[in-house]
Amino acid sequence: MGGDHCFLAGGNSRLVHALCDGVPVLYEKTVKRIEHGVDGVSITVEGGQVFQADMALCTVPLGVLKRGSIVFDPELPENKLGAIQRLGFGLLNKVAMVFPSVFWDEEIDTFGCLNKESSKRGEFFLFYSYHTVSGGAVLVALVAGEAALEFEKVDPVVTLHRVLGILRGIYGPKGITVPDPIQSACTRWGSDPLCCGSYSHIRVGSSGTDYDILAESVSEDRLFFAGEATNRAYPATMHGALLSGLREASRILRASQSRVDSDHKKYALQKSLRPPDGILEDLFTEPDLEFSRFSFVFSSMTPDDPQSMGLLRITLENPHLEGDQKDQEPAAEKEAHQKAFHLYAAISREQANQLQLAGDDDRGRLELLCKDLSVKLMGYDSTCDTGNSLILSIQSAQKARKRLRCPKDFKF
Repeated sequence: MGGDHCFLAGGNSRLVHALCDGVPVLYEKTVKRIEHGVDGVSITVEGGQVFQADMALCTVPLGVLKRGSIVFDPELPENKLGAIQRLGFGLLNKVAMVFPSVFWDEEIDTFGCLNKESSKRGEFFLFYSYHTVSGGAVLVALVAGEAALEFEKVDPVVTLHRVLGILRGIYGPKGITVPDPIQSACTRWGSDPLCCGSYSHIRVGSSGTDYDILAESVSEDRLFFAGEATNRAYPATMHGALLSGLREASRILRASQSRVDSDHKKYALQKSLRPPDGILEDLFTEPDLEFSRFSFVFSSMTPDDPQSMGLLRITLENPHLEGDQKDQEPAAEKEAHQKAFHLYAAISREQANQLQLAGDDDRGRLELLCKDLSVKLMGYDSTCDTGNSLILSIQSAQKARKRLRCPKDFKF
């Protein structure tokens, strides 16, 4: 805990507001469930609203994790659950009082008070002077330990009288009158369901390693953790929480960049596995079934098998051809035919049979294909990218059929 202690003029909220300037913040969204996996994170808040993201950063206090008010699906790893259980989460409450004037020594920032009873040792044991940074005569009394637990059960009015009694016991013998405060406020961090306490600490059975475990991400860098209870070097401090946020921002950036790089490599691998150019033209040189504009090739050794999967090719005229090209010489017709383009689809032999029996109307066949059979038509590139395994199996089946028809042409 080395280094200077500082007060922020106007309160800590000034720093928070400056940091979140321009950042969209949604309030009153109490998180109830966090689903995490290699595909991303889904967060459910009270009321059933769901937020989905590639990654998420969990910064809830350790007390909330201990209480189990947030359900993690799947459950957090055993070592992280153990660290949550082992680490302590203490309670420190405060009574803030605004007085008409500063009656204490203006040159001091803090002063303390000892109590003879051990059970009350943490009751108003330390006072902070905020008059130099708050703009008013503000004094804050701290309550810790067992006294902090009891403090939350007592009426605030009774609490205030106890604090004033201690202050008057300190300054009365010095001839200084302690006035009644103009305004006062009491914290109840232990009873607050969004905190369930104040600060983490190493208790019997835990160690600094537990802080490191709590800081580990889960689900292959999809769900991250920050907060003072994840900072082994500066636990239980505001700057410790801030530094943990910077640490996780760096981790999230690295994970995101790594994922992008991995996707690029994966895409490059897929492209390298893509079938060679011209393979579809070769497959449809001798189709297994053909009628009108529809041609089919199948991956089975017995193409008539209803369950055999294959490819459909629909031949369409090039819409960019001029109208007067319909009356062409045979050579020109051949050239126009070469300029025709094709659509492809993965299809079963059973579906191909349905199309063949649907009549001679190609428009009706297309409607049956797309609407009733829900078959998706694709271009050449998409077919090669998504149907690699099917294309290769059709190619293998065609080669095997040729071997059966002409075994003498093959040497083993």
